[in-house]
Amino acid sequence: MRVIIIGSGIAGLSAAIALRKIGAEVAVYERAPELREVGAGISLWANALRALDHLGAGDSVRAVSLRMVRSEVRGRSGRKVQLGTRADDLERTFGVPEFVRMIHRADLVSALAAHVPPGAARYGQECVAVEGGGAGAKVRFATGHSDEADVVIGADGIHSVVRTAILGPEAPRFAGYTCWRGICPRPEGVEPGYVGEWWGRGKRVGITTLPGDRVYWWATKNAPPNGHEADERAFLASEFRDWAEPAPALFATTPPDRIFRNDIIDRPPVRVWSKGRVGVIGDAAHPTTPNFGQGGCMALEDAVALARCLATAPDPARGLEAFAAERYPRTTAITRESRRFGALGQREGRLLCWVRDLAVGALAPLVATKGFLKYARFDVGPLPAPATA
Repeated sequence: MRVIIIGSGIAGLSAAIALRKIGAEVAVYERAPELREVGAGISLWANALRALDHLGAGDSVRAVSLRMVRSEVRGRSGRKVQLGTRADDLERTFGVPEFVRMIHRADLVSALAAHVPPGAARYGQECVAVEGGGAGAKVRFATGHSDEADVVIGADGIHSVVRTAILGPEAPRFAGYTCWRGICPRPEGVEPGYVGEWWGRGKRVGITTLPGDRVYWWATKNAPPNGHEADERAFLASEFRDWAEPAPALFATTPPDRIFRNDIIDRPPVRVWSKGRVGVIGDAAHPTTPNFGQGGCMALEDAVALARCLATAPDPARGLEAFAAERYPRTTAITRESRRFGALGQREGRLLCWVRDLAVGALAPLVATKGFLKYARFDVGPLPAPATA
């Protein structure tokens, strides 16, 4: 079986690894001129680490990531909203080894790419059309190049060309707030292994420590879509000027040209992820808001499940249908709960925010057990043996 994968991000590279392990020939096409990832961090929950182990990439990812030690939620003044959670307590109580590890996206992509032969990926190839049906599928690129395979997998993100070929054009769904992201030196008072969120009225700041004494931060604000400021760093400094440290220090120590702004978007869940021998995975299939830190984790799970379904189904089209049927319930639950959690964090009313903070502080242990933990304890399962074995 020959498989073309469109996109060399987390979903695309992990799918390439998984498919090669079941004996498939894989070609990865990427529109960017080289392997790269923006300056952002990502949390790998226990479910993602299990998926990486099934792919055989767990050790290489652990070598460039940092284990979470504790997490907490505070108000903009620095007052604790939630007393905090220590990872070792969760791991011991619930039997979840390595509850969360933090990593720079570029380091994760590089670690995954090391498990894919260099000749398997072609860069500077923007997919413009996909045709599927019959005994194969064909992809055309902006360069004039075309290629054919038994299966085509779109791992090309929320604005997926492959998804459009399957479901038709559809605008993403705006969540009502925008997000700034950056990476800076770890501020004084923020220990390695710390993960925290600081909540205000219609605004939040997130802090995730990374290897190398770095911090990945994000800041959100309720705002209309497609906004832009001439100086995003100065705008952040003004908007969060009355917040307690380390929030102001995060912005001040990040170079202006390394601050990225994006609207928070997702898509309503759909059950159809394929058409004939053409399918989608990751954000192309089930894009979610980042509030649960499960977007990249689900992409890693997808890779394992996709390879297993294609290896065990009587034909590729039915394998893609089985993959969607297996993954839809889990990804849909995460997408919906993540959107609701983000809306809670972005509340603006003074009374509503006061009640919210009281509720989060009181219910945090229950939420952690029934919410985040139910996703972190999940195991997508192993890959089957290669067809040639």
